[in-house]
Amino acid sequence: MREREPRRRSETVRRKLNQESQSSVRQAVRRAIDPPVVQPRPGAARLSHSRSAAPGSEEFAAVKRRLKPGWRLLSLALVGVFSYLLFTAWRSPDYRVSSIRIEGLQRLTQEEVLAKVNVLGQHIFAVQPQEIQSAIAAAFPELRDIKVRVSLPAGVAISVVERQPMFIWQMKNSVMWIDTEGYLIPARGASPDLLTISADSLPVYQLEKDLSGEESTLKIIQDKSINKPGLSDLTFFAQSKHIDSSLLLGILQLNAWMPAEKTLLYQKQRGLGWADARGWDVFVGRKLENINDKMVMYETIVRNLESQGINPSMVSVEFLNAPYYRVD
Repeated sequence: MREREPRRRSETVRRKLNQESQSSVRQAVRRAIDPPVVQPRPGAARLSHSRSAAPGSEEFAAVKRRLKPGWRLLSLALVGVFSYLLFTAWRSPDYRVSSIRIEGLQRLTQEEVLAKVNVLGQHIFAVQPQEIQSAIAAAFPELRDIKVRVSLPAGVAISVVERQPMFIWQMKNSVMWIDTEGYLIPARGASPDLLTISADSLPVYQLEKDLSGEESTLKIIQDKSINKPGLSDLTFFAQSKHIDSSLLLGILQLNAWMPAEKTLLYQKQRGLGWADARGWDVFVGRKLENINDKMVMYETIVRNLESQGINPSMVSVEFLNAPYYRVD
């Protein structure tokens, strides 16, 4: 009996020690998993915040991202800079047009052209090259290939090609010129010493029009609007008019046949001709493909008339198979 009692006490002590050991282990594990919350002392919040925002921490990276300027801020800064520069340039007198350079003029003067270009004193940013080009083309149909260049700070340069007259087309109350390409242009400036076509009407011409965005050519025999007074008005030249190619070729051929003649004749019904020095008019038609045969026919008719003592007022060889003459 006495041996069992000490053995029971030792087992009880061993059991308690074992329980206390397990309880201490569980508490140590709990402390490792859930660290105790320490209440900060007054004034320690600032220190803990500074420690948490230390370089390399997540809080420090977030603060750095908030302080880093984005592309919106950069764009706003650039807009502000450009706006300031534009405002400064707009108020600066260095950016106002004070002179214009024009190249390519021959008969026209620079003052005549500048009178139609109202850009002197304007700001260079307000100058519209297309408007200048349109104004010059409307006021001066004899100019082509008009180009307007604008450069900073206040440069405006205009280059043109001036059509050169080759013939003078003279009617009863108006005069116009025909250039080397066959275009009708206003007679402006000093009258050159050129071959003159004394006509009773306008020549057959082609009117260049823009239909549906494509250039086309429409042959016009007579433009009713040009029968009004003031034939040489610029409204007539608003659209480019090119005389009929066969008529242009006929003028050149007849002029080559009679280079001494300074004046040729043109009638709407009879075509081209000239005033014979013997006192009558001669007409050979608009198309001179067979000009050699017509000239031979004319000389034959004149010899026959002279042999008969007939003095005609007009001889026509427009049609080789039906020549005729007229006597007043």
